[in-house]
Amino acid sequence: MKLLSTLSIGLMLLSSQANAVDIAGNYAVWGAGKKSCYGFKKSYEAEDIDNYKSYMKGFMTAYNIFTEKTYNISARMNEKEILEWLYAHCEDNPMSSFEAALTNFTFDHYDSRMKSSNSGTGR
Repeated sequence: MKLLSTLSIGLMLLSSQANAVDIAGNYAVWGAGKKSCYGFKKSYEAEDIDNYKSYMKGFMTAYNIFTEKTYNISARMNEKEILEWLYAHCEDNPMSSFEAALTNFTFDHYDSRMKSSNSGTGR
């Protein structure tokens, strides 16, 4: 079911324009992305982060789809390492949104991203 939700988000993003912000540079944020870093940190500590993981995977997939010369923004980091990075970021920025934390992750990791698949496979 979570995979279906993630894929649905990706498909919806594919059907929208690549420049999907309004004239003022704003865009709607849905789901766990609207929650605060403080909320993520508390959920992380309680080991109740499935909702955040699903949102993160959809966010990363959409980023990979819509960012030129990007196969994988997280390069070789695994899910646990990304979540640890987000936790540390949220510890320093508790009032930020979870979506803002993910956006900061992309800024921090852009230069080290994988630009293509090593195996030549993938989507």
